[in-house]
Amino acid sequence: MRKFLILGVAALAISACSDKGADTDGDGKISNSEANAEMSDGGAMAMKPGQWEVKISFDKIDAPGLPAELQGKMKEQMGKGIVQSSCLTQEQVDKPGSDFFGGTPEANCSFEDLKRSGDTMKVAMTCKPGGNMVIKSSMDGKFAAETYTMKIDQSTEGTPMGTVKMTGKIEGKRIGDCPV
Repeated sequence: MRKFLILGVAALAISACSDKGADTDGDGKISNSEANAEMSDGGAMAMKPGQWEVKISFDKIDAPGLPAELQGKMKEQMGKGIVQSSCLTQEQVDKPGSDFFGGTPEANCSFEDLKRSGDTMKVAMTCKPGGNMVIKSSMDGKFAAETYTMKIDQSTEGTPMGTVKMTGKIEGKRIGDCPV
């Protein structure tokens, strides 16, 4: 489950991107330095600091290597969603860092696409959190200062049940001030 929470953190990062895209050298990959430059391009993030809640849910799950009974349980659980809450500080808003992209360094994420234009955003990323597991995600959506919604298509390879494909959404909302 933790690997799916990576995407919520990545979604927070997208709101800081400019409309020209992060791949400034045109090699088809977005390096950490390009991501960091994109994060700081244009000043502060549009998001307001405070306590944010991110819900990731999947309405379509294809896991052919999983027995039908377990696939049903997985669909039920993932349909309800995974909720994560975190504090976005003023410092992070003013000067976001690379930790916004893909969460922890162990997630080993790279971005193939990272663009923002007006209130829309688009990202394609690949994470390799360990072993043979590879998580490929494509997200696009809209954001505002206190909310965002993104569609997500995700494919996870290297699991004991084979390749798992899921489609869903990520919803973020500011729920108040950070706890003291």
